[in-house]
Amino acid sequence: MKVLLLQPEDAFAAFGSIRAWDVIVDLGRAPAATYEGWKRKANCPVISLYDFAREFEDLHHVRRLLQFGMSQWMDGSGIDWWDVLSLMISEELLQLILVGRLATELGTGCDLYSSRPSLESRALQSLLRGTLNNLGSPLGSLRHRARHYYCAFSQLEVAQLAQIFEDKFDPEHTIRRWLTPRRPTSGQPVVLLPSAYVNVSRMGIAYARLLPDQQFLLVRARRIGELGPLPRNLRVTSLDGYFIARDGREIESLVQGWKPLKEKLVSAAEEFSIANAVGVLDRVPALLPWGVAARNAWNQVLESENVIACLCADDTNPYTRIPLILAKKRGLPGLACHHGALDFRMAMKTRYADVYLAKSEMERDYLVRACQIPPEEVVVASPFLESGLPNSDLSPAGRPWLVFFTEPFSGAGWRDQEVYRDLLPRLLSLAKNSGLKLVFKLHPFESVKGVRNLLRRLLTSEEECQIAVTKEPMSRERWQKVLFAMTVESSVALECHALGIPVFLCSWLRNPHGAYMRQYGRFGIGHLLEHPDQIADIPQLLKLVGRPSSGTLGQSLSAEKLCQLFLGVHRTRTASKASL
Repeated sequence: MKVLLLQPEDAFAAFGSIRAWDVIVDLGRAPAATYEGWKRKANCPVISLYDFAREFEDLHHVRRLLQFGMSQWMDGSGIDWWDVLSLMISEELLQLILVGRLATELGTGCDLYSSRPSLESRALQSLLRGTLNNLGSPLGSLRHRARHYYCAFSQLEVAQLAQIFEDKFDPEHTIRRWLTPRRPTSGQPVVLLPSAYVNVSRMGIAYARLLPDQQFLLVRARRIGELGPLPRNLRVTSLDGYFIARDGREIESLVQGWKPLKEKLVSAAEEFSIANAVGVLDRVPALLPWGVAARNAWNQVLESENVIACLCADDTNPYTRIPLILAKKRGLPGLACHHGALDFRMAMKTRYADVYLAKSEMERDYLVRACQIPPEEVVVASPFLESGLPNSDLSPAGRPWLVFFTEPFSGAGWRDQEVYRDLLPRLLSLAKNSGLKLVFKLHPFESVKGVRNLLRRLLTSEEECQIAVTKEPMSRERWQKVLFAMTVESSVALECHALGIPVFLCSWLRNPHGAYMRQYGRFGIGHLLEHPDQIADIPQLLKLVGRPSSGTLGQSLSAEKLCQLFLGVHRTRTASKASL
């Protein structure tokens, strides 16, 4: 059986018709209409690797895999480096689980052809023990790589390019620490807010606004965008100035400690054996110098500032996970939350926070029921103060915008051109028939330049002009212009619910893991669209669903009790209950 493995970067037209295939496996994702078209042209079944995903079953499986290496690769600060760095390869482990199921489906005796070399194709060959033929030539691969980088860089804003350059060529902040002197410490007791990107900062700032009498220190590990006006009780500084020269002997010792752990992992599970064969495990020690440099910097912060607690809004990213762990090791109260509506990675991670702040009852239910976190470790503490909008008019005259909140589709494995090729005609038709202005509000990871380039490739100049593209924050004035919104599973769905704005969710574009859509449905957040054809039905659906009742999703913690969490009261009460 001849099997074509089509990489997400490669077009079907270049490989799908060069010979007769028995099955084509897209290692990316595309809408159903795309696969139907490919199936007719190739005259064979077309499937996606993501068809083999099993939501939480996969996440809990990765958690069990990660447990094999816990508490065996420690440093003098109490950091378990496998715990920190393994999360950086969790996406690859999820991919390998899907490849394993694909291998079972295909069976042995397959002739594998890959449009270019990849982790997935090498893993499949290793599992099936067959031949693998790479169809791309070395020269073609070189051309593709050059074209890829040109396209990627041409879509980025200057600030994004600068950040990529810094991360690539100065991972240990060797240069940046000389260019960014430390700011003098105030000596005041502060709650530490570690951040590595803008959404994390915004969430920390939102909590700081709730406690105007408590001082907060936001330390950004990387360059971030403009945050707008800051509360008076918040100070912002860069982590760059806290980096120090590395200890080469410690790095060498830790690298030596990785070798026996790696051998244990490879012998413990087939997934690790395959991960080792295709080079995934080699990423772990390569990340170590960067991680140790970040650890040293955060230790400098904790030693020089009067930190009384740590609030982490992303306990997956090592930049922000490490200070949470260090705070715990120093006996400081540690709190965690997530900058988005939900975080499926909580089903995989070891928890270090004394308490997890859920922004709604929906999130609390998700953490306890789906992610299996003990209920006493989760409290509802919403950082959002306002709800509802004074303009209740549900007409194009009163609210002239249809806002599509985009998501970084390519980062989730989607073929973004195919996604928008399917969506754009429907969105333009909907806006025209509804008498609305179509507005694309971009995800923070996207750029106006990149999305504009994509629109130009797929639309006529006249059609492109009908779409406004913005990265500006959604102010109260902007929200008042929105008649209804569309997104996939963004946290903006909760904002719309709180503001009384109808929101429609494109469920066919959901993440294969995490079951966010199901959780939204449990709590009546948004209206799920199961098929792109249902976009045309939105005007009628809008009449049926009307405007949702504005308000929060459950009773939130008072400011007084939230302040007590930063003083460690929750930890004391939990310990008392455990001793009974």
